[in-house]
Amino acid sequence: MKFGKQALAFALALTLALLAGCGAPGASGAGSAGSGQPASAAVTPEPEPQQPQVSGEMPAAQPGVSALTGREAKAEGMRPVAVMLYNTKACRPQWGISTADILIEANTEGQGSRLMALYEGYEQVERAGPVGPGRDVFLQLVMPFGAIPMFIGSDVYTSNLLNLYAYQPLDGRYAGVNAFDYDSSRRAAYNSEYGWYTHKDLIPGALELYGQSAQGATPTFFHFAEGSAPQAANGGTLEIGYGSERCAVLEYDPAEERYYLKEDGEFQTDANTEEGSVRFMNVVLLMARAGYKDDGVTRNYDLASGEGLYLSKGGARTIRWSKSGPQSPVQLFDEAGAALAVEPGRTYMGVWGGFEGQTLRLLAQDGSEQPLPPAPKPLEDLQPPEAEGEEAGGEPAPDAGADEGEPAPEDPPQE
Repeated sequence: MKFGKQALAFALALTLALLAGCGAPGASGAGSAGSGQPASAAVTPEPEPQQPQVSGEMPAAQPGVSALTGREAKAEGMRPVAVMLYNTKACRPQWGISTADILIEANTEGQGSRLMALYEGYEQVERAGPVGPGRDVFLQLVMPFGAIPMFIGSDVYTSNLLNLYAYQPLDGRYAGVNAFDYDSSRRAAYNSEYGWYTHKDLIPGALELYGQSAQGATPTFFHFAEGSAPQAANGGTLEIGYGSERCAVLEYDPAEERYYLKEDGEFQTDANTEEGSVRFMNVVLLMARAGYKDDGVTRNYDLASGEGLYLSKGGARTIRWSKSGPQSPVQLFDEAGAALAVEPGRTYMGVWGGFEGQTLRLLAQDGSEQPLPPAPKPLEDLQPPEAEGEEAGGEPAPDAGADEGEPAPEDPPQE
């Protein structure tokens, strides 16, 4: 499998979207200027709700089969919903992470991480939050599947990406309380921004405001096949250090045949459920070259190709992956270059750059440490500039997007 041409095409496609210094927030498309023509007595027919184009590089899911899990479909013919979530210790427990069909994690700035919860359809979103700002690395992973991105505020790189492809999100800065609600019980115990969430009753109406459809064909996220788990017992625990403030531990339970998400020896939990634990059939780690964007703070990932890991049922194997552009899906391959199949079920997906402060450790079921693919080489073109009077690695500057103006309970998203 050759990845050079794909990497070049990918880099060219992203140049305008992600490195420009300014841009309007999202392809908001909520309204348009008048045509300048006199009003007509004729009734103008309602436009058909819009659906984004989806990639044809992955096959459509089989009838009755979920495109996200490979199991029985719960929302056939519906677009997935992709909700950006905070993942600081202060915001936990989150809502909805145990029921997400795919949970994606990455470091986007600083020493922590963010999450994106991907659901098969809006009816599967009982309550998801606390909703955080949009980040482009996550959107590039779900846009090829026609997903509905939901977030509150975003940085300039996310806005530019959405504008370049005329892709409509549900951003709390514009959709407001039509798409998001606030849990006032969190006001005293949490930072104010950690109370915002969304749920299934809000999403259809918010989409209608933007002329968007909840329906759409979704390619299969992976090639699913029973019996695809690695056969060795070398995938007992995967420790992914996203930075000094976040180490995600995926620990295998042989009795349940699932990987539980933990941190600091404790289970990461879901406020929506009594049991609360978060577990997965599959763990997919994409090892990607990383550097900094032009603000010197936001992480820049080369999502063209790389190596990685696939874990399931206590086994692990090295994989290759590729992605030919922002609107193309990630495709997984074995070391020989053949398409990789994964077990049907829920999946945890991590994006890991191997940069300073990040760590990675794989343990077999007997606790012995296992070999890993080499860490990706850092991107050399975008390194953090010398900051005057402050250390690099803080929050993005307000004019670079960041999270400025995220809604507080006294200042809800604008309608």
